[in-house]
Amino acid sequence: MRYCRIITALLALAGLVAWSGAIAATEVGTILVTDLNMRAGPGPEYRVVLRLPNETRVRVLDRESGWLKIDHRGRTGYILYDERYVRLTSVAAPPPAAAVGARTAPDPDELKRLHEKAETLQEKLRAAQTQIGAMAGREQSLIDEVNVAEQALDRARRQVHATRAALKELENKLGGIEKESAALEKAIRAGEAYSAERLVALYKLNQMGRIHLLASADSFFDFVNRKSALERILARDDALLQQLRNDQARLEALMEQLNVSKAEQSALNASLNKRITLLAAEQRNRAALLNKIRSEKELEQAAFQALNQAAQDLDQAMRAIAPKPAPGRPSAPPSVREHGGSFEQSKGLLRWPVKGKIVTFFGPYRDEKSELTHSQSGINIQAERGEPIRAVSDGYAIYSSWFKGFGNMVIIDHGDHYYTIYAHLEEVFKVKGDRVKKGEVIATVGDSGSLMGPALHFQVRHHDMPIDPLEWINKG
Repeated sequence: MRYCRIITALLALAGLVAWSGAIAATEVGTILVTDLNMRAGPGPEYRVVLRLPNETRVRVLDRESGWLKIDHRGRTGYILYDERYVRLTSVAAPPPAAAVGARTAPDPDELKRLHEKAETLQEKLRAAQTQIGAMAGREQSLIDEVNVAEQALDRARRQVHATRAALKELENKLGGIEKESAALEKAIRAGEAYSAERLVALYKLNQMGRIHLLASADSFFDFVNRKSALERILARDDALLQQLRNDQARLEALMEQLNVSKAEQSALNASLNKRITLLAAEQRNRAALLNKIRSEKELEQAAFQALNQAAQDLDQAMRAIAPKPAPGRPSAPPSVREHGGSFEQSKGLLRWPVKGKIVTFFGPYRDEKSELTHSQSGINIQAERGEPIRAVSDGYAIYSSWFKGFGNMVIIDHGDHYYTIYAHLEEVFKVKGDRVKKGEVIATVGDSGSLMGPALHFQVRHHDMPIDPLEWINKG
């Protein structure tokens, strides 16, 4: 990086002073975090040889691709160089053995000149360190800003999805109201036509007189029958008129409900347009930040370091979620599997979680543009946004939320300490505690927390250790 070149030049000048016989300086690092991994080589793919506790002091031997080669109590290893994890200071080194036994005293004028030169270099070094701190702070600030933008974009997308779902539900409701209203109007028109006919008939009956109708009966039996029929006709007419009044009242209530629902629909449409505008603004903001990161090598290196840190954070989270069983204690029983068999028996038989193309494989790889080595704990499958993601096996969702560096993420427990992880999701259909069936759609493809666009990050883990997913997926 740009400020690494500054430090290299200054250290080279300081080396000239040490070579000329002045007091040399060496770098000492102080660990600033609770546990910092010291690895066998300069990269996260190398094994951890030691965990350095807070306030541990180590001697810096060399620098290599963003890593420090250190000495700690006679053991040599590498730690990630990040000012959040380690603070570097310069201390005086002991004079070389040849100088101790020398009889010739150094020239006072030359010694004074070298001391003055050393003080000038120290001033330049302090200025450079200040500049480095400002640059590192700017880069970290931008990385944090990207994460904030990712979450804001995710919230905006969720709000748009929720508003559209509410609109669809309201449109279905409006359709039901309109359909019922049309049926009522038809029934009312038929009822009104029938009522008009019945009124004419009743008017004629009153003209003739009901007594005359009954009195013209041929017998008492005929009289009783005529009276009963007339009562039934009048009762039916009364019931039809009451139904007509009820239908008219129901129609008025529906029309009022329809007007309220249309006003709600109009408000939801306005809210949707506003949220879509906000979503577009959040998308432009995120795109601008990502373009800025891709255009500057230092920022891209910082982004890759942030991804490495996110991977370490996920490892730590998995250690908390999936603790290893104590020696002599049996492992947890397998989860209930609807299709039978343990997860381990599915090795090489799992279906692909999504349709797409693998763009990043499991294990370490070197990004040529950023010149950094990154280790993948899973695979990245590039796919269309919104493509359904399916669970590869039965289990339970034990995590369903945002995770920095991975965006929306779901972790499924398959029993026997086997887990699968699905990240960079857009829509998530499972919450913590939900039962998941093999082949069930649990989410859709998105780009939350991703620097490569829409893709699924997929991991398989046993206990807290990642294993190559391609060894478990059926590639036939």
